[in-house]
Amino acid sequence: MAELHATPGRTGDGPAPGGGEPGLGDLIRQLAQDSATLVRQEVALAKAELQDNVKSVARDVTMVAVGGVVALIGVLVLIAFLVLALGDALDEYWLGALIVGVVFLLIGGLLAMSNLKKLKHESMAPTRTLETIKEDKQWLQSEIKQAKGDLA
Repeated sequence: MAELHATPGRTGDGPAPGGGEPGLGDLIRQLAQDSATLVRQEVALAKAELQDNVKSVARDVTMVAVGGVVALIGVLVLIAFLVLALGDALDEYWLGALIVGVVFLLIGGLLAMSNLKKLKHESMAPTRTLETIKEDKQWLQSEIKQAKGDLA
């Protein structure tokens, strides 16, 4: 397709002679290059944000697992308490096993519950990237409108 504003002897491949405005071909080429660069940068940003989100979720899952292990220790101690209580109902050393078991169970339960709440509120969507994509879309639309206005 031929250029609309062609100057004799000019192909639109470089800056206009005499330092004037760039040609339409140059503007469209620059817009395509800028758009491609922008898309690459947005993809890189989305990857980085997803990696951060995955790391955060992995950390929370690890803490839930730690809380589960602590709670399991509490359950084991409570089982030992039941064995001791049934085997020697009149001695008081079983009271120590009861207290230790309840403490481990409470600590593990609190750890697991607090990190499960965090995990439920963690979003995997790259929200910052989505916002910048919206901004980029608006920028691209304004560039297209400006290019159309230059053609008219």
